[in-house]
Amino acid sequence: MSVPDSGVPLSDHRRYLRAVPKLESPWSLARWALTNPFRSYTGGKAIEAYVRGRPPAAWAAEMAGQDVLIVGSGPSLDRVGDDFFARFAASIHINFAIRRSTGPDRTYFFTTDLGPIGGLLESFGDQIFLSLGADRCIYAPVFLDQWHMMTDEGRALFTMLRHDRAGWRTQNTSLGSLPVPYTLRYHPSQPDWDRFELPPPGRTLPVLDHSSALTAIIFAAMNGARRIGMIGCDFSAGERAEIARGFQELPGPKFFAGAAGELARIQSALARRGIEVTNHSHEI
Repeated sequence: MSVPDSGVPLSDHRRYLRAVPKLESPWSLARWALTNPFRSYTGGKAIEAYVRGRPPAAWAAEMAGQDVLIVGSGPSLDRVGDDFFARFAASIHINFAIRRSTGPDRTYFFTTDLGPIGGLLESFGDQIFLSLGADRCIYAPVFLDQWHMMTDEGRALFTMLRHDRAGWRTQNTSLGSLPVPYTLRYHPSQPDWDRFELPPPGRTLPVLDHSSALTAIIFAAMNGARRIGMIGCDFSAGERAEIARGFQELPGPKFFAGAAGELARIQSALARRGIEVTNHSHEI
């Protein structure tokens, strides 16, 4: 998918996203730790109230009974061509992988993190999202405080999904070698895959920790996908596909920790419902 000229100058992306202070000093980190419980809780409750109504009819119409492809920005994406994409009725592109789209038809943008949205807006403007339309730009927040970082106009670019359950968890970080005390974060609860029940079509689902691609699998399955393929979902450190180089940070050794194991549990849980999930990233 070529990136068209933006309708919004790149410097004006703040009409969609509010400026967020950088955590570069002990004071800024301490302020974050103290306010994070309030911001994540109020953000989660605002998302729960905001996400109402039925899902767009196109989701089930385009995915039910079909083969759907989840597209990440890992290096295996560079090893496939348009003929590979043609095997699937619809494609769900994670973060910067939307730049590898073959066109707007049956194409979706999907993320659980506001960071890539900001990166795309800053680098390419808003036309990627405007050309797809809100029904095909899906945002399922895993960091619930990010609600406060979007303007009303920014939220209108997307169809937002919400977590099915949420609760409190501890979180810590560091400033160089300086540890920051644990803080509380209100966060989407993670499923027990042995007891997992696939949600019905809608706008509520479990929002998963390790990768937006894993939540996208659940999104495709709940909209009736028969088989779900994955490409560019290598879950490997230090590598990106060409379309993401220079725009998306290279993943560190711990970036995808746990993703491969969770994918295996998702595959087993969905197989019990007759849904096949195949990661082609390691077969190409």
